[in-house]
Amino acid sequence: MKNCYFIILNLIFLWGCVSVQLPSSKDLRSKNVQFKTPQAPFKDFATTQSDRAWISEKTGNTISFLSQCGNQNDPSIEQIENESLSSLSHLVGIKGENFYFNERNAKFSIHRGVLDGVAVQVALIIFKKNGCDYTLSYGGIEEKFKIEEQIFNQFTKNFKIP
Repeated sequence: MKNCYFIILNLIFLWGCVSVQLPSSKDLRSKNVQFKTPQAPFKDFATTQSDRAWISEKTGNTISFLSQCGNQNDPSIEQIENESLSSLSHLVGIKGENFYFNERNAKFSIHRGVLDGVAVQVALIIFKKNGCDYTLSYGGIEEKFKIEEQIFNQFTKNFKIP
């Protein structure tokens, strides 16, 4: 069952961001990211679709971050958010607020949606700094979302772009 969660969450966070987040020959990943690895039960998993990603061995929830630098299209924060959520149907915004994060304007949002018939919930923090776009994401099956939300909150407090 955890493999099912893993596949679903990969579809949400990694494939849903393809048109905005994948680096091309002109788009590079940030080298100036400072963070603390999320605590257990999260463990690292390798993917080429994000800078770093972790999956919970307990719930299948994921935490990841993506960076894109040198993007000539320069999408807005709203465009990045829309692309990040594009794989979800029946999308409902639960929370959305602009705030200051890493010395820049940012957007925090939580959304509920359906992916392949499964109800999921996703939290995003999106901001731009020093010529790069950053997307921090947390999500999972809707009924398990709240279980590890505090771990994501702690991860975001320790996420720094100098």
